[in-house]
Amino acid sequence: MDRTLVHSLTDLPDVPHVVTIGSFDGVHRGHQHLIDRVTEQACALGMASLAITFDPLPAEVLRPDKAPPRLCTTAERTFQMREHGIDRIAVLSFDEAMANQSADDFLRELVEAARPAAIVVGEDFAFGHKRQGTPSFLQSRAGELGYQLEIVERINPEEDLEWSSSFVRRQLSEHGDARTAGAVLGRPFRLSGVVQNGDHRGRDLGYPTANLNLPPGLIVPADGIYAALVTISDIQWPENLPSLVYVGTRPTFESTSRVIEVFLLDFDADLYGRKITVDFLDRIRGDRAFDSADELVNQMKQDEADGRRILAEYATPAGTNPQEQKRSR
Repeated sequence: MDRTLVHSLTDLPDVPHVVTIGSFDGVHRGHQHLIDRVTEQACALGMASLAITFDPLPAEVLRPDKAPPRLCTTAERTFQMREHGIDRIAVLSFDEAMANQSADDFLRELVEAARPAAIVVGEDFAFGHKRQGTPSFLQSRAGELGYQLEIVERINPEEDLEWSSSFVRRQLSEHGDARTAGAVLGRPFRLSGVVQNGDHRGRDLGYPTANLNLPPGLIVPADGIYAALVTISDIQWPENLPSLVYVGTRPTFESTSRVIEVFLLDFDADLYGRKITVDFLDRIRGDRAFDSADELVNQMKQDEADGRRILAEYATPAGTNPQEQKRSR
């Protein structure tokens, strides 16, 4: 049995762990800072690190009408947590029963299953019924249950950045600021989906696009044109293909459905039915209606020129590498 990813605490191997708990939506730099402390402690103690997270996310059960859209899928979340060094991940099903479970009951189940030598949480962390499982609660049980507690303070090294999932969502949904979102995430904001058949309007205008169908519940950046890098996941094509992405309702053609259309620069292939991953680097402009198709095409040519300039900022001698974000132009 693969016990690096489990869906029940009882499936964990019977060994001590250094444990952290949270939603970790987006796995942004604040989460990464916390994960670093977990992995450092695990290494120092010679044991495995364990992250406990949830699917669905607690807000989706507790406040389904007000739950914010996700920054990433569960698969992407666990991938990023592993990329940052977590050895084992428990993705627990969050339901009404868990929502009503007392903090003390959950903690005792955790201690029995994971045998934590240390628990590492953020200063604003809470779990259990009515969020009773605060850091002070964990500290009050540490001696009895035999673990050390580390509380990691939130840090924001740049005054205009907030290392939080809600900040990233605001930058994307309100401003389309993929560059700032990427600075907080420590990597470009990413969407993955399957290419579906569209109305071929882009091809008619000389800009053939791939229409992206996303899993439900994910955040989509504000309407506009973006410079992006695209990877086609199921075929041996180059990674990080320079691209332009349109998000919007195509107001020039009086459409009402919101679409995500991807135009690959200098690369042409039949992508229908294939899964692609889009890394949003920066917004070129917002969406607007044009008086004619010719006016729109002229603007698209300018968008392409602006997009190529932005993409050149992310190019390195070894190829395009979006991991090191540049916030200033």
